[in-house]
Amino acid sequence: MSGMDLGLLKLLCETDGVSGREDAVVAVIRGELAPVADELKVDAIKNVTAVRSGRGSLKVMLAAHIDEIGFLVFNIDDDGYISLAPIGGWAAENMIGHRVRIHTRKGEVVPGVIHRRAAWLPEHSNRQLRLDELYIDTGMGKDEVTARVSRGDWVSMATEFSEMGGCLLAKAFDDRVGVFVMMEAFRRCANPEIDLYAVGTAQEEVGLRGSTVAAQEVKPDIAIAVDITGAGDVPDYPARLRIAKLGDGVAIKLMDGSVISSPELVDFTRGIAEELKIDHQMEILLAGGTDTASMQKWGSGPHAICLSIPTRYGHGPGAVIHRHDVETAVELLTALLDRVHTFSPSARP
Repeated sequence: MSGMDLGLLKLLCETDGVSGREDAVVAVIRGELAPVADELKVDAIKNVTAVRSGRGSLKVMLAAHIDEIGFLVFNIDDDGYISLAPIGGWAAENMIGHRVRIHTRKGEVVPGVIHRRAAWLPEHSNRQLRLDELYIDTGMGKDEVTARVSRGDWVSMATEFSEMGGCLLAKAFDDRVGVFVMMEAFRRCANPEIDLYAVGTAQEEVGLRGSTVAAQEVKPDIAIAVDITGAGDVPDYPARLRIAKLGDGVAIKLMDGSVISSPELVDFTRGIAEELKIDHQMEILLAGGTDTASMQKWGSGPHAICLSIPTRYGHGPGAVIHRHDVETAVELLTALLDRVHTFSPSARP
């Protein structure tokens, strides 16, 4: 991947860290960025921030969220089956038959598989499956389960990272691929005119919480999120509703359900992509949201934008992205950081 470390992306994706339990992901980022940062700190909500100090004329904040959607153990029934409390947005029908890892308060990891209750009953047919009908089967009875697992233990998917043609498959691309892009650009950026803050934000999936805290701390002049977006390039998806296409390059967000990106910064970024011939797409997402929104609403409001990785099956146990879109995201973000000190609302690259 053009000199990028695919092993790091694999490590980020396979490291478990649902919202509120991001500690292991924080450790990976600290280990990678501490050698190239002037300062690295972690706050109480588990945002991890790497700082590279310049001449102090412009504060630029990057944000990519480090949490993934998951579950908490809710209750354990008399036969040892575990009901779930969702963390983040899941579609129940996507979960059946998928392997999970239960992370216990004793430090143990217990494997299991998700299934649904009484699918054969007539009253369960021809209707949408509900999350409260899912359970985890650990292969153990109640006594053994309760000896190892307790209410509030957290659950992550167990999907392995793998390559498929020009694409990649993994859990937690939302948003570990954004974290990967942010880290690569932070390493490559060599702009002494800016103070650069790369923030791995916590608890994005449950309400943009980490980025809200971080933006108040950093007080950025320019805010750039890196996240995934939908694609819609799958069979029977209406062409008129397509968001992006895998393999056509990084997506520059115009708007989503939470934010309208700074039109001036969008134009500036788009101009850089056109000048450098970086493949890109213009993203309009009719729902959803990213850390862009919370950063944009800090104080008097910085110019804010988001670079997105088109993704299939984003909020599911296994998502698919294209290598080229990751490459172009790193290329465009690095170029933007190298030139961002020349940005003004009337500027063009």
